[in-house]
Amino acid sequence: MAGTIGADGYRRFWDEERETLAPEARRRVILERIRHQLDYAYHRIPFYRELYDRRGFRPEQVRRLEDFTEKVPVVTKAMLRESQEAHPPFGNYLGVDFAEVMRIQGTSGTTGQPTLFAITRDDWEHVSQAQAMQVWAAGMRPHDIVQMSFPLSLFVGGWGLLGAAETIGAKVLPVGGGESDRQLLLMKRVGASVICATPSFTLHLLERARALGEDPAASSLRLGFFGGEPGGGVPAVKRRLEQGWGLKAIDFGNVAEVHPCTNMECEHRTGMHTYLDIDYTEVVRADAPNEAVPMGSKGAVVYTQLWRRAQPMIRYFPGDETLMTDEPCACGRTYPRLPHGIIGRLDDLLVVRGVKIFPSAVEDVLRGVPGTGTEFRIHLERPAELDEISVEVEAGEPGNPALQAEVEAALRAAFGIRVPARLVPEQTFDRTAFKARRVIDRRPALSGAAA
Repeated sequence: MAGTIGADGYRRFWDEERETLAPEARRRVILERIRHQLDYAYHRIPFYRELYDRRGFRPEQVRRLEDFTEKVPVVTKAMLRESQEAHPPFGNYLGVDFAEVMRIQGTSGTTGQPTLFAITRDDWEHVSQAQAMQVWAAGMRPHDIVQMSFPLSLFVGGWGLLGAAETIGAKVLPVGGGESDRQLLLMKRVGASVICATPSFTLHLLERARALGEDPAASSLRLGFFGGEPGGGVPAVKRRLEQGWGLKAIDFGNVAEVHPCTNMECEHRTGMHTYLDIDYTEVVRADAPNEAVPMGSKGAVVYTQLWRRAQPMIRYFPGDETLMTDEPCACGRTYPRLPHGIIGRLDDLLVVRGVKIFPSAVEDVLRGVPGTGTEFRIHLERPAELDEISVEVEAGEPGNPALQAEVEAALRAAFGIRVPARLVPEQTFDRTAFKARRVIDRRPALSGAAA
């Protein structure tokens, strides 16, 4: 494909016409696809027909994108689980003949039964093509050796990146998750230039490489794609990854139910572009999902798959907070951005003595204090009438009172309340290639509600 040539000798865009399309022209494309998906879902998928009939909605009521936001009910994870329990294994929203299903994937199942995804061949090919456009924007190129350190299992995370890397002609090293020493050995042996993993696992690899006497900043890595948890969008985490490994850290991610992932940073790393003509992304009021928030305001994200045939998600409400901006990006792409990435899950929000705290915000503070280690835990308790929050954080010098005082001062400055900190030895907490679970809520009446 011909197009504008970048400084690296490759074309700048994977699909220049699409990526630089005027926003109003893109809105017309999106509206056409939305109307197609609504009609398809209503006439082919009992789940949607029943939902829309209960709410008095019909697809022909959508004539503008504003109608879509204001009139179409949202879908939640609980609704999908109920459907799959009542109509196993894929729920009553499959949408295609089972003979067309090529692949079965799922969620990680860390909070219960995995939600299963049935994927057709054309849906799977679309995932690879869609994410190829994104990884190209982020700087992945055919000469790269891409180390896949996501688990590559039932969990759908990581598979789209693997397909994208193959689509652009890069060389894929599918190591999978875990086995830190083997990861480092293979990275060095083949000269991997790109790593794809969770931020927490990559920080663990950084820690392990140093313990083995190696200098990670001198490794062959030049680029990292980090998803599966908010860390890639947390400034202090991004700095640790970039400075520790000597690479550029790319944040990406949405939710497993909406695949392909269509939020990813470009090479300028000023927040994830949201590729609206793949999965249409809205930001709405968390307590009123049929009401959009103004551009630049925080709200809850809602996703719609514009091209998916099997189990299409239409106005899926995962409970994540973000904000969107349409300010121009230096890369020249006209997609809006999520400048702070996914800020956090609304049901992960901790409210302590009236102060709202996301675990990712605690992580940002801790990673920003020199001398703190890779892992930490947040503890919530109610010993009397008031909630108490404290943290445990690994450190190279767990007996250092000055470091402890610095951590506590940083936490107070960030949140305006006292947060006691306890320094513990490195390797105290387990490492995982999956999402790290760092909140321990022991409050009797609210246990599990905020964490």
